[in-house]
Amino acid sequence: MLVGTALPPLGLRAATETVEKELIAAPGQASLRGADSPDTAVWCYNGVVSGPELRVPQGERVRIAIENRLPQDTTIHWHGIRVPNAMDGAPNVTQPPIEPGGNFVYEFSPPDAGTYWYHPHAHSAEQVGRGLAGPFIVEELEPPTVDRDIVWVLGDFRLKKDGSIAGGFNDAMEAGMSGRVGNTVTINGRVPDSFPVRSGERVRLRLINAAAARIFRLQFKDHQPIVISYDGQPVEPHPPEGGRIVLGPAMRIDLLIDMIGPPGTSSPILDSFYKGLPFKLVDLVYSEEEPLKRALPPPTKLAPNPVPEPNLASATRHEVRLTGGGGMGGMDF
Repeated sequence: MLVGTALPPLGLRAATETVEKELIAAPGQASLRGADSPDTAVWCYNGVVSGPELRVPQGERVRIAIENRLPQDTTIHWHGIRVPNAMDGAPNVTQPPIEPGGNFVYEFSPPDAGTYWYHPHAHSAEQVGRGLAGPFIVEELEPPTVDRDIVWVLGDFRLKKDGSIAGGFNDAMEAGMSGRVGNTVTINGRVPDSFPVRSGERVRLRLINAAAARIFRLQFKDHQPIVISYDGQPVEPHPPEGGRIVLGPAMRIDLLIDMIGPPGTSSPILDSFYKGLPFKLVDLVYSEEEPLKRALPPPTKLAPNPVPEPNLASATRHEVRLTGGGGMGGMDF
């Protein structure tokens, strides 16, 4: 078992305790399409897709032990979190791969609050494509006032008629074009039918795009979401451009949404990114309860994270030539 060192919390506060977590990566079964469809053989953390939500306070030390019960080696990368290099999860670069039957302990103190996620960096296309991903939430010292803090991990699976996951994860032609886009979109590991809300409540919705290649462009019909964070970093609260939320693979966006619909109604969230292939992601379904009645303050910017600013005056210029990409030739930067 290998143990790494922790990153200091950059003056946020002294860590008072270590948050202990455990992840087991193993084959499992998931009802991705719901009870009326066959279960799908997946790879998952702790038996669930998406993986368990890891939530820790900003600057607090966390120790996460992983056991590998997969038929191939794996690692975990903490996407977007500033961690010591030895904890970054790059196989044969920052750590040896975790072989089948092996263990590893990741230990660090996340300095930045925000919405992040974890996934393998070994055999990533296949392992993420089979379900290995989960949310990692670093809570602000002073979070915004909301009625609920909700995490949606948006997934994308390519399923056969029998419910099994199709192979071909590293198809070179797909990689050079739009990537592996699946035919089954899930929220937190399941094709959603509805999401219950109450009139008058304010929700913080953390969106994580864990799909390999799918891009989402979401419209919250009859609602006005306010963006408060991109990829874990606070921004001035603002409505999305054109009223639509666009998330590329691995992106995260935090929203504040006031539920302004009347009791007993519903409102769809629509996706329109792919031309000619629009679909409904889910319905917001209002309960019959009386609306919550109180004055909601306007959204304010979250406290900045302690991210150092680069010194551009001492920067050096490097020229990089990228080639390939479906016959498009090279590009100079």
